[in-house]
Amino acid sequence: MKHGVWERVSVMCRFLPVLLAMATAPAWAAPAAGSKVPAEVGAALARGESRELIVLLDDGPVEAELAGIRAQSASPADEREAARRRLALKSARYGEMKGRLAADLAEERMEVVREYSHLPLFFARVGSARALERLAGRAEVKRVFPNEARKLQLTESLPLIEQPRAAAAGFTGADTSVAVFDTGVDYTRPAFGSCTAPGTPAGCKVIVSIDTASPDFQLDDPDSYHGTGVSAIVLGVAPDTRIIAIDVFDGEYAYDADIIEAANWAIANRATYNIVAINMSLGAGSFTSPCTDTTYNTLVSQVRAAGIMPVAASGNEGLTNALIAPACIPGVISVGAVYDDYSYFHGTCLDPMVPDKVACFSNSASFLTLLAPGAYITAAGELTAGTSEATPHVSGAVAVLRSAFPAESLDAIQARLTSTGKPVTDSRNGVTKPRINVAAAIGPPANDLFSAAQALPATAGQTTGVNLNATRETGEPDHAGVAGGASVWWTWQGQTSGIVSLDTHGSSFDTLLAVYTGTSVGNLTPAAANDNDGGVGGTSGLTFTALAGEVYRIAVDGRNGVTGRITLNRNFTPSATADIAVAASGAPSTSFVGELVTYTVSVINYGPETATEVTVTDPIPAGATFVSASPGCALSGSTVTCNIGTLAVGGSVSYTIVLSPTLAGTLSNTFQAAGFTNDPAPGNNASAVYTPVAAFVYPVLVDNVQYPMLQNGFDIVQEGGVVMATASLFTEQLLLSRAVRFTLQGGYDAFFTSATGYTTLQGSLTLARGAVTVDRLIVR
Repeated sequence: MKHGVWERVSVMCRFLPVLLAMATAPAWAAPAAGSKVPAEVGAALARGESRELIVLLDDGPVEAELAGIRAQSASPADEREAARRRLALKSARYGEMKGRLAADLAEERMEVVREYSHLPLFFARVGSARALERLAGRAEVKRVFPNEARKLQLTESLPLIEQPRAAAAGFTGADTSVAVFDTGVDYTRPAFGSCTAPGTPAGCKVIVSIDTASPDFQLDDPDSYHGTGVSAIVLGVAPDTRIIAIDVFDGEYAYDADIIEAANWAIANRATYNIVAINMSLGAGSFTSPCTDTTYNTLVSQVRAAGIMPVAASGNEGLTNALIAPACIPGVISVGAVYDDYSYFHGTCLDPMVPDKVACFSNSASFLTLLAPGAYITAAGELTAGTSEATPHVSGAVAVLRSAFPAESLDAIQARLTSTGKPVTDSRNGVTKPRINVAAAIGPPANDLFSAAQALPATAGQTTGVNLNATRETGEPDHAGVAGGASVWWTWQGQTSGIVSLDTHGSSFDTLLAVYTGTSVGNLTPAAANDNDGGVGGTSGLTFTALAGEVYRIAVDGRNGVTGRITLNRNFTPSATADIAVAASGAPSTSFVGELVTYTVSVINYGPETATEVTVTDPIPAGATFVSASPGCALSGSTVTCNIGTLAVGGSVSYTIVLSPTLAGTLSNTFQAAGFTNDPAPGNNASAVYTPVAAFVYPVLVDNVQYPMLQNGFDIVQEGGVVMATASLFTEQLLLSRAVRFTLQGGYDAFFTSATGYTTLQGSLTLARGAVTVDRLIVR
């Protein structure tokens, strides 16, 4: 941790950085009531000095406009689209406000250094008292702040906060990222995946590494590796989150302008990387009450509005009634430090270390949010201590919870941490605050109680779950006759009798598996149970005979109360039998591209028992598109499914499905019937229809060349030739004016392979010269 001055202490011939007394940056000066400008800023400019300032704009009108943008529904996609629109509008309106200000004050000695596209703030360099007066006089300017400087602020710590139990149950912060505002990160270390560049190779845990302060052309500060240690602690708590390392430090200090730029980047890129938390192990000042009028208040509001949790160190001055900023700001999770082991702290203060004792260096106050392990912490090869190290424990916990509960609000996530943490009383001031407990914050599983059992499908399949924080209810039996204590419940009900097989193979812990009948946890009748069936890791397996309609209660517990990830596999073999068969036909029997082919599909149950959950499916073949289907049938993806349900012995049902050929050739369409009841003769469960399909044809053929009209054939046919016509209706006034004799043969199919019908001419046939012999022609 580095919220001040470090020294090196020799330990076993190695130099380990240990936190000592902190140099405190100047405290923020509160402006006079009603004033927009701190007095010292105005005085400096009056003396002819220039000043770097953070300008806060009034975003009330923008927020009012944003309130009108709401999601069309509660779906995640609509919520994301509404959030995107709000963010884009906010950025546009801020840009307009800043553009007007810059244009109106263009003649003054004021330079806009940074605009902060997604915040109602900008960073300016003001060179005269007149420029400051005009700037502060603008109605849209709410406050002006000086650009102040901030200073920097696992083997025992993770078990203390019960992170291993959460990780064993699969709660590891997957699909999230944490932005670490610090000195950078040495991502080449093994703790981050030995990266060669951010995101490279694929297992690299650092996906972005940028500077908002002046570039120092190094991965991290080689004198402290502060950001490296902080980032590694985040990953220790949330192994599957990703790190966005933003170097906000210029030497020993991080200036407000650079921190605000980092926050602006995080807001703009939140959706791209799913940034769920910002870790700030830095700060300055000493505040005995929540800070309500600082550079950071609006910044924190905007960060939270974007769905990002700001987390900050309380400071290491050993204060018992004050915090540093930005930890003092409402909306920030402020973090103090406790010890995580028995030892002796020899940094800024000397103190016997006891687990869950508030560290002697940790700032404390009644408005502190949380406590977390802060001494001594080993991460990525760095041994450090301080509230800087406590803070990333909380940021990692936020990543774990946001991954597990992505729909919950930031307030709900914070409540999980504050309401489930272990109460720890600071002996120095009597203030009691919760020390985080990651596993407890996740809460019990939804199917912890017998009354909240989750229903399983009657068909074969696999279900996953966890028993982390699960309990044993009053009157609950020992499952499989073995002591447990962390059971979860499912129900299973079959429509027919048969053999059910269950196992927990693939679970991450030694399981107990039991099946019961009964309606209350204290009055159950065992049906089957198993402790260990020889599977890997002490998993369980059993088989029992199920009766149709009976509800079976399934319990999965951990031997001696162990917890983790559950995989519950099930299979069912019905004892009843029903021979269902399918038959299909298509019309017309031959077709061409673009024509409609109507299939009639019939399903019948030959018995001897009722068939249940009967369906017929039609995977749309290549070379055809779906047009329509009977009620009860629906297209999902590229398959039409008709849900028949229960089919009595001798019962049958028929559906029609209409397709349109798109390719010439043979269209092969196969229909498949299936049911839940065991089928003794599966060979008749499928039926295929084969339809020859030609490319689109003209109805007249002469010497293997197609023509659209009979007159075309009359004009082109040679002596002794044949004009072939399909069994179609032609409306023409035919004229033969050439001295040729030929035959007109009508009634052909679309492929000109056989003549079984008649060609109809609606019009006349005039022979001025030559002769024609007709066959299968009707003239009207």
